[in-house]
Amino acid sequence: MSELVKTKAIVLNKINFGDTSKISNLFTEDFGKIPVIIKGARSSKSKIGFIVDSINYVEVVLYKKETREIQISSQIDLIKYYQNIREDFDKLTYANAIIELLNNLLLENEPHKKLFYGTVRIFELLNESNENPKFLFTKYFLFLLKEIGYEIQTEICNSCGKKIVNEASFNYEIGILCNECCQDRLTNFNFNSELIKLLVCLRAKKKCTYKEEDLDYLIIFFEKFLSYNIQEFKGIRSLKF
Repeated sequence: MSELVKTKAIVLNKINFGDTSKISNLFTEDFGKIPVIIKGARSSKSKIGFIVDSINYVEVVLYKKETREIQISSQIDLIKYYQNIREDFDKLTYANAIIELLNNLLLENEPHKKLFYGTVRIFELLNESNENPKFLFTKYFLFLLKEIGYEIQTEICNSCGKKIVNEASFNYEIGILCNECCQDRLTNFNFNSELIKLLVCLRAKKKCTYKEEDLDYLIIFFEKFLSYNIQEFKGIRSLKF
């Protein structure tokens, strides 16, 4: 028997299904990522097709059945359309990168409430603030890694336990290494003192100073780190254009 439930969601993508419907991957507040058949979404007389556009923040009513792989909905309402994101190329690029990460990394039917509201928050910031979209994305990327179980610790050497003060290196298997411990080990990335400070600052709720090239370096590092740990992950295509 189906249970009628209501939940908030972020639209990840959509594809046509049948003559009048679409299948959409939704990142929901209560159920994590789930595929949903949105009835009537292809009808020219319906506004549902517009509502289930990627990035939109919505509220959806589901006829949810645990044994069903794809849930069914005939009612979906728009909570927020991020117009400023869609009108700014850089903001849209990084918003699409967030959507791509969620779509590729989240397992279905695993709730992530903290990540869900963190994602809603980053879209609000991208839409409303004048902060550099690349900086906001880098901060979110580090947060995402922690929430899906791949937190990167940068304060203490993972070999000797000493506090990282200035420069450091990173080994995919061991983690962060101080200058002494990295001498006889393979290192995949090197961090100067500015990068170390930036990584620490990205975790804190305070204003950071940074260089554009440092943000680029960290984004590449996060991608490579994920690719090493998740074989199926091939990088963020949205950022390659």
